[in-house]
Amino acid sequence: MKTRKIVLIAADVILLIVGIVQIILNTRSTVKSFTFSETPDKIVIEKSDGNLTIVSEDGKWLINDEKYEANESNVDSMVDYAKNIKALDRVASLSNAASVSKYEFDEDNAIKVTISAGEKELRTFTLGKDATTGIQCYATVNGSNDIYLVDGDYRNVYDKTLDQLRSKTIYTVDAVDISSVSVTPVGEETWAVSRTGDTENLVWNISGSNVTLDAQKAADWLNSFNTLVTNKWHGKTDDLGGEPYVAVQVGTTKGTVTIETYIVPADPEDEGSSNLYYAKCNKSPYWFEIASYNFSKFQKTPEDLQK
Repeated sequence: MKTRKIVLIAADVILLIVGIVQIILNTRSTVKSFTFSETPDKIVIEKSDGNLTIVSEDGKWLINDEKYEANESNVDSMVDYAKNIKALDRVASLSNAASVSKYEFDEDNAIKVTISAGEKELRTFTLGKDATTGIQCYATVNGSNDIYLVDGDYRNVYDKTLDQLRSKTIYTVDAVDISSVSVTPVGEETWAVSRTGDTENLVWNISGSNVTLDAQKAADWLNSFNTLVTNKWHGKTDDLGGEPYVAVQVGTTKGTVTIETYIVPADPEDEGSSNLYYAKCNKSPYWFEIASYNFSKFQKTPEDLQK
């Protein structure tokens, strides 16, 4: 037999062996995928520091009986993670008390998640501790005692407090829909800036002051009222003990937004103390704080907007 023919036969045998090995390895793979395609409308998270129930209503995700609006991107991540759980390997069982402790499926650490659509339960899973390598954690799925190593940052996605999950947006409007902003500092007269006309032929007006407006400064200021966010929510009653600071009315094509702001002055004897700003808005029943770096628009004067 010629040498070249022998080499070709040997190569074919090697390729055959490689193919057989790959088939064997694939059939022995321990990876399992738990998936569903339905669109959920309810997420229940049970954990030691408090349960959260998140329900979809009228296009919004709302939290608990108070119906706090949820941060949409956080809830989207929860849905995405639940839809495709990739279990890399089975490592232990809940029937073993030592495994419950080792992988932190005890009451103090475990996080149970239930995903539903209408009356149909789409998925349940319980999260134990994070793995020491990679973005992975230990979990059980659909009530099974099998503990799996699952791929993904599951604990970071689901281990949220109410404050972390709650949306920080008070209101949002399109900047082009804002026609006026009026400002009433405590103990002073009201002044206001308004604009009329289309984008190319805007006419600017100011009342309560004799300054000549700079159109760009005025536009930047009015447009800054297109959204308002908080860094911390409070309850429905004012218990911060602040002093009235400035009241603002934002006129839009969809109605008027009213914002009443308050200040808790910094403690002069505490060098690390700073002013605390908080407010009430007609777009929410709850009081809320405003970070100092977001409060500058409430502190503008007509002179700040002049040419």
